[in-house]
Formats: sequence, C-alpha cells, structure tokens
Amino acid sequence: MNQLFKLAALAGPALAAVVLQDSAAFRVIEKDVAIIGGGASGAYAAIRLKEDYGQSIVLVEKEAALGGHVDTMTDPDTSLPVDFGVAVFSDYGPARSFFERMNVTVGPQIRVTLANKYIDFTTGQVVNYTAASFPTGTLPAFQRFYNAIKPFESYLLPGYWNFPSTAKDIPADLLLPFGEFIEKYNLEEGIYMTFSTTGLGVGDMVNEMTLWVLAAFGQPMLEAMLGIAPAFQPVSGRNIEIYEAMAARLTPNKDVLYSSTVIQSVRSALGVTLWVKNSITGQIALIRAKKLLMAVEPTVDGNLLPFNLDATEYGLLSKFEYTTVQAGVVSHPSLPSQTSLINIPAAAISANGTDYTVLPGLGGAAFNARFDHIGGDSKLWRVLLVGPQRGFTNAVGQKLVKENLEKMIASGALPVGTTSELEIKGWENHGVMHAKVSAKELKNGFFKKLYALQGRRSTFWTGGAFAMNFQAVLWAFDDVLLPRLVASL
Repeated sequence: MNQLFKLAALAGPALAAVVLQDSAAFRVIEKDVAIIGGGASGAYAAIRLKEDYGQSIVLVEKEAALGGHVDTMTDPDTSLPVDFGVAVFSDYGPARSFFERMNVTVGPQIRVTLANKYIDFTTGQVVNYTAASFPTGTLPAFQRFYNAIKPFESYLLPGYWNFPSTAKDIPADLLLPFGEFIEKYNLEEGIYMTFSTTGLGVGDMVNEMTLWVLAAFGQPMLEAMLGIAPAFQPVSGRNIEIYEAMAARLTPNKDVLYSSTVIQSVRSALGVTLWVKNSITGQIALIRAKKLLMAVEPTVDGNLLPFNLDATEYGLLSKFEYTTVQAGVVSHPSLPSQTSLINIPAAAISANGTDYTVLPGLGGAAFNARFDHIGGDSKLWRVLLVGPQRGFTNAVGQKLVKENLEKMIASGALPVGTTSELEIKGWENHGVMHAKVSAKELKNGFFKKLYALQGRRSTFWTGGAFAMNFQAVLWAFDDVLLPRLVASL
C-alpha cells in the first residue's frame, strides 16, 4: 500500500471503502497531472502541460471527442459545415497564435445575411419592432459601453486574480443591476445585440448584476464589435477543427480517456487517486496523479459529487448559481429560408416607442432566442435556448421549440404546418454555465477565497467559473494558472 492509500485508509471508513475498490480496475495509470474535462480549458491545458512543460498527463472526457461547447455538424443536404455551439473565437491573449501552432488556418467570421422577423414566441404574434441602426445607434452605444468597462480590465481579465476582496474597493458599477448600468451610460441601442450574441446566456440579462453580464459579454466581445480585435474562425467553417487538431496530438487511452467519468476519488496533499469508468465498455481504470486539474463547471450536486469535497470547498463552490444553455439544429417546412425569427416580447413596443431593454428571460423564465436559417439552400435552422439551472433537460428544451412553432403557425406568423413535422437534426445540452454569486458574497471577498483553493488537496481549478467563459479568455487563464501548477509538482 503506497503512502496515499495509507492516508486514505486512516482517514475513516468511507475513504477506506473507496480504496478497497482498486481491485476492480483493469489497469493502473500513473501521471503527473490528471485533467477532468476536455472542453476549452482542459484540452488547452493538456496540450500545454504535455508539450510545453514536459509533464505526463491524462485527460478524462465524458464525451467521445474533445470540444466542450464547440459543436459542428455537416448539413445533409448541402454537405457544408454547420456550427451550432461556439460561433467565433475572440482575438484575445494566445488565441490566434494557438490556432497557428495547431496548423488551423483562420479568417474573418463567416457571415450569412438574413432578413429579421420579430415575433413574441410566447404568443406567436408578429411584433412591430425596429432594431437600432448599427452604425448610428448600436456602434456608438458599444463605444460608450467599452469606455465604461475598460478601467475594470485588470479586475476581470484573464481571470479574477486581482478582483477587490473588500466591499469598499469593488467598483460600484460592477454591482449595479445591468438595467441601471444601461441607463447610466445610455446604452439602450446596444442592448439587443449584447443580448442576442452572448449576453442572453445569463438569462434575465437586464436584471442581472453587471459583473455577470460582463462575464458573458465583456471586453473581448466589445473589442470584436468595435473592430479593435476582430473575431475569427477556421476558414473551413468547422469550429471543431481546432479541437480535432488538439486531439491528434493526444494519444487515446494514454493521454486521454474518452467516454469516461470519475466515479470515486481520494485527494490529499500527497496526490490524487481516481476511479474512472468507461461508459461504453464499463471498465474501470485507476489513475494515480501528483496533481489534479478540474476543468468542468464545479457543481457540488453534479460534476463534483465523486470528488469528496471538504467543508471549505463545499462552502465556496455551493455559492454558485447557474443557467442552463442548449443549442440545436432543426428543420420544419413552415420555417422561412434566408430569415431569422427573433424572439422579442410584445411589451417592447408601446405608445412611447421601442424599449430595447425588454427582452426574453424576464424573471428567469426559459426561452428560445431565435430560429436562424443556416443560409443558402440549407433546410436547417439554428435554435439557442436558455433555462434554469435545474430541470431544463433536452426534452424540456425541445418541447419549448415545438410550442414556439405551434404558436407561430396558429397565429398566422408562419404558414400552416404541424409540430410533428419538426425534425431535430442536431442537439447539444451545454449544461450549466455562467456561474455567479451574490453581491454579498463578492463583498465578503469571494474571489480571494475561491482562488485560495488553487493547490489545496493537490487540486487546481480552471474553467468558466474561474474566468470569463470565452474560449480565448479561458486559454489565457490557463496560461496564468499552469506555471503555478507545474511549480507545485
């Protein structure tokens, strides 16, 4: 019995029972670092640890491929790629140079011009909504938005390392409900585009704290919109290409275990032991690693259940609240080609004109943001849904899409059809995202306490709860974290 096993056996009956299950493993894997999750943070960390720091790694990924929130499928009618997860990559930090390193050629965002039709999806009725002019309304509003948040850059990017830990030092703007921030800086004409790109992920955006809206739509997005650092994507139109390139540099069953999840663990200052089950074969591998890098959302009632959180970890990570995001590709004969059907509440229009701050998701209600035609001769439309942290399953999301269609057909906004004609061509439940805590927790030094978890029990933490949830920002966060992890080995 090695030293780690001895420690676990002495810790008590619960841990000792876990250790006794090592005989169930068909193989033992010994590595410097074990990584949980093969999305943006985990896959990038695996490449850097293996190639740049010379560490032996094993990445545990529950899916059959890397990529996390990046989803690409092939249109069965046109044979062209369809991205329905991450749409573009921000030109922030290491992003562009990393694509070059992976030999993935990039270019400007591939855009499709669509006609907009505004409909209240809760009633199916067409809404007489006029979007703000981009050059004369939205763009100047974005410049004001950018000027207002630029002073906070060191607090927010590429992580919350420097976020103030006392109430008096936190900028008041960051704690405002976003609706008040909008009014303070006259941002109304930029708000729908803020929402429709990535801001919608927080749910009830206007009533959410400004800090968390910035975590969903912040400086990197504004710099892309303003042309300071334009977004980009692979010229192939396949955003998953970057993760395929990463996967090609990681040896299956050696550097990465696909279709696998941790079912039990022991963590201490001496290292970590993980029991990992393959969902296809049912076989269990035993991983012994010096350090553990957690690169999944730290949900205490979900992802972290097999990791035996201590009181300090649980006390902090249980503070997080989330939304759930789903993305899909659908087909229906009543959906209009070359058109984007956009969900706008009828209440946005009144005798006083257009209120750009009236958006879906009021009060945390689940919503589908739009039906976007893929363009060209495609018979496919993208949908993007946001719902509550719990209970927003694929079945619930797909039912919501069917109800949206049913109401639009019944109202005459779309041609006659039946929801039985709806086909789900691709669907991805991205799970919980957009972690947030209360202003009270922030004033009590939440981020300082959270970041103090780094290295405890041989465990380091990365991902969307520890930095803005953009691919490029997560990579930049890893660039700060990984030297600290390596130094601890």
